[in-house]
Amino acid sequence: MIVKVFLDAVLINISFILAYYFRFKVALFLSPSSIPIFERFINILIFLTILWLAVFKLLGLYEEKKFTALIDELAMLVWGITLSSLILLGMLFLYRELWFSRLVIANAWLIAMLLLGAVRLIAFYLRRIYYISGRGQRNTLILGAGEMGQTLVLKMLQDKGLGYKVIGFLDDDPTKIGRSYNGAEVLGNLQQIKDVIRRENIDEVIIASVHIPAEKSLDIITECERYEVEFKIVPGILELIASRVDADELAGVPLLTVTEIRLKGMNALVKRTADMILSALGIIIISPILLVFAALVKITSSGPVFFIQERVGLDGQNFPMFKFRSMIKDADELIPKLEALSEVEGHLFKMKDDPRITPLGKFMRRYSIDELPQLLNVFFGHMSLVGPRPPLPREVAKYSSWHRKRLRVRPGITGPWQVSGRSHLPFEDMVRLDIYYIENWSLWLDFKIFLRTIPVVFTGSGAY
Repeated sequence: MIVKVFLDAVLINISFILAYYFRFKVALFLSPSSIPIFERFINILIFLTILWLAVFKLLGLYEEKKFTALIDELAMLVWGITLSSLILLGMLFLYRELWFSRLVIANAWLIAMLLLGAVRLIAFYLRRIYYISGRGQRNTLILGAGEMGQTLVLKMLQDKGLGYKVIGFLDDDPTKIGRSYNGAEVLGNLQQIKDVIRRENIDEVIIASVHIPAEKSLDIITECERYEVEFKIVPGILELIASRVDADELAGVPLLTVTEIRLKGMNALVKRTADMILSALGIIIISPILLVFAALVKITSSGPVFFIQERVGLDGQNFPMFKFRSMIKDADELIPKLEALSEVEGHLFKMKDDPRITPLGKFMRRYSIDELPQLLNVFFGHMSLVGPRPPLPREVAKYSSWHRKRLRVRPGITGPWQVSGRSHLPFEDMVRLDIYYIENWSLWLDFKIFLRTIPVVFTGSGAY
């Protein structure tokens, strides 16, 4: 943290010095009433640096564990720089003796964002390279060798840049002890956690099972704190709604009240307004692409240009979803014959080498081009730009009660499922991601998911 604070201080000073030279040495066409002596300007920089660093500290920019993604840190950095600049502008009005050019502040705002953002971006990728080389990785112990634990291990092994070195599992199921899952061995049961932490020099423990009793979880967390080991918990369904729980009491008896989901009222109106504006702009901008692929679909295979399929949307209401046709004509009639070959767990039907897909359709699916007509669904109000995946009626018919919670909001063209594994993700995990999205919705969360969709689309990750 000390290095980051020192580096930020240096970059803040560089930003204001460059802003000064640009204002008074380059932008000469903007005739200032007076040019401040540079030495006086340098003296003010000491105060400015302290002010900006204090704002950064208050916002939590120096709390390493606060940011789970680079985009979160960059967003907080932009907010920190903006707030610091606004405070400085306010001080100019309140304290006339403090001389400062407003154009210098504006220039410094932009330069600081570029410099501090670039340094954090470089640091992020250098850290990834460092982890990939096998150095600095955190020795990690996974509690629970079930589906969720195995999925975590698989993701950690696939991306060494995350910085995790999986030591193994602990699980109370005696049939799993000694077995390996995705290259990680079940070392023993949960009672052995203290011995494993000491023996394997564990840095981080992840509770990846919802079947561990609350009392035992508290004991595990206590032991982790005792040995100064970081711990994380994969949330169950009840934990996912914790953000909507308010404490109350009835005649002295404590009660927990679950409030309405966030995507209601004004929030829903804001999201719908953004969807209408952005989908209209999107349709106008990509209309040449839509015309080209409409022609290609018509030329390369017999059948209609669009595939219109009934899907389930907001509050369980069915709607016609538009896609470019990527399969042969009447492809749905072959599903009963192919259903046993589905490569996705749960209620979804997915095949990597689906014989019904045309050559052009395979290309469009890989890069999600077939889904571009869904912008029409967004504009008409059937869907949202970001939201849960729209299910088929036959899938919804197999849902459990808690699965239906994902139908409380409009489905999306993209969503947490698409940016977290797409076809590689089990159905139950997809539902948990959707519920987390519904419970924690914000425009910023939508924006993050949209940004994460871009590399997923270009790489075609998990698409089939």
